[in-house]
Amino acid sequence: MDPDRALLIACLDLTSLGDVDDALAAHAVCRRALDPFPEHPALHVAAVCIWPRWLATARGYLTDSPVRLACATGGFPVPDAPLDTRLREIERAVAAGADEVDVPINRFLVDERGALEGELSATRRAAAGASWKAIVETGALQPNQIRTLATAAIAAGADFVKSSTGKDVPGVTPEGAAILAETVRDAGRQVGLKLSGGIRGVAQATNHLQQIRAILGPGWPEPSRFRIGASTLLDALLA
Repeated sequence: MDPDRALLIACLDLTSLGDVDDALAAHAVCRRALDPFPEHPALHVAAVCIWPRWLATARGYLTDSPVRLACATGGFPVPDAPLDTRLREIERAVAAGADEVDVPINRFLVDERGALEGELSATRRAAAGASWKAIVETGALQPNQIRTLATAAIAAGADFVKSSTGKDVPGVTPEGAAILAETVRDAGRQVGLKLSGGIRGVAQATNHLQQIRAILGPGWPEPSRFRIGASTLLDALLA
């Protein structure tokens, strides 16, 4: 297999966030994540990303496996519920076994620094014990707003900054990805980067990979700090 394709598979957050997903869908995505390419049994994706209600199902399937369990929570995809409600969702996800939580930043607070910082600090506390991926929703924002939200999330302790929920608004663009990568580069500590939202083709994913290498270094992309979130990209990579 081409080394870049293998790397993209290893950095993949295989996502199943359909509106009608059920326990069978959770089982199916876990099976696929563990053994995407039988000819290369050591190859697996980085994580699966599912709804909170299927965490127990997936946890039982992924126990003692190298595939991490991620959960879209905390008001995903639109953080318009009261903050306490969103924080309880995150806490329940961690208690149910999520290794990682993908949580949308309340982008509506981009011009309210104090309120934004307060929500992000509370999110970090609620996500204690899990890796926190802070979703910026780049497709809904201007460049300066993307940088503001990503910088604030990193300052609050985010483990990753993530481009998009992949729901309702435009997904990641090269411009948005570049701003996030530059913010990660300038963070002063190790922060991961997850790109998501409309990434379906091999050429598109490879272009993002090369862009990240150009900004963060040739050896920077690896599963502990670089992810691509997608539901159908794996099919293209294996084709």
